[in-house]
Amino acid sequence: MASATGLSGMNNYRLHPLVRIVVLLVFIAGMALAHPLLLIGASFGLLLAYTLAGFPALGGLLRMVIRLRWLLVAILVVYGWWTPGELLWPELDKFSPTRQGLGYGLVRIVALVCIVSAVHYLLQVTERGQLVSALMQLSTPFLGPLARERFAVRVLLTLEAVVPVQAMLSDALQQKTEQARGLSRLVFHANAVYSSVLAQADKSASAVIDVAEPEAPAAFEWLIPLLLAALIGFLAGL
Repeated sequence: MASATGLSGMNNYRLHPLVRIVVLLVFIAGMALAHPLLLIGASFGLLLAYTLAGFPALGGLLRMVIRLRWLLVAILVVYGWWTPGELLWPELDKFSPTRQGLGYGLVRIVALVCIVSAVHYLLQVTERGQLVSALMQLSTPFLGPLARERFAVRVLLTLEAVVPVQAMLSDALQQKTEQARGLSRLVFHANAVYSSVLAQADKSASAVIDVAEPEAPAAFEWLIPLLLAALIGFLAGL
């Protein structure tokens, strides 16, 4: 019975929000190295985290990645065609991508997708008030009390606005404008997105965020970002 109770307590335990943010920052720094071993480990770690959390809002994550497709294609093109190396299709001469370039591009794409997945996971498993409180704690050494509140709320609202704004842009581009062509059509879509953003901003302005009194994380929790940083350094050969 004691063993079962202990396991239940471990399953219900969650990291302090401040530690979660620091872990995310360490994770992003590791992904910036774009080392293949790090990407493999990060992919398995994210899969495990999402599995334990019951795959929260997985559809939203997939939509975010799909909307990044042109950026991902651009990364692949820039690395594939502008990196010196062995030509993939020698018969095309200078119009052929290089094997090394495509490899570097794919690595960068996987790193970016891992970062997006990690940020999405944090937003799904952490309440808004907890995030604001943690961001205020994180900025304490650098900002005054009022500036900390503004910084925390702005960061939170910016992160939460990414998906709605992407959806607004997609909806605007799907609207048919038979009479508008060229620049006029671009202006029409821009106005539609701008109006939607203003409407969303009005709703956000009236929203209330309950911020709990921040508590210091348990000392042992800081071992997690330290161990993660050490693991990243080991896998990257630093």
